[in-house]
Amino acid sequence: MEITVSDIALETVKKLLEKDKNKKGIYVYLAGVGCGGGGTASYSLAPVDQEDGENVVTIEGIPFIYDNLMLKHTDKISIDYKPSAYGNEIWLEQFRVKAV
Repeated sequence: MEITVSDIALETVKKLLEKDKNKKGIYVYLAGVGCGGGGTASYSLAPVDQEDGENVVTIEGIPFIYDNLMLKHTDKISIDYKPSAYGNEIWLEQFRVKAV
């Protein structure tokens, strides 16, 4: 799996992990496959308290963990972040995780 993380997303992930010292990595996962399983796959991410899993790609010391189910839908993921207009709070919903 190839995972590409934009500069702003990587900086935001670092800040997210610094806020909660128990979180060690980022889990990238298949969030859904549309209506009846025949639609377009959607992806998301979440900070986790582990550094290993089925598959791991380490980017600048941060483990990005994903499971084999992801590989059935894509072999390339792009992660970006759009800062909130409402201050410096980090919102997971503002991360854009997509297959490329």
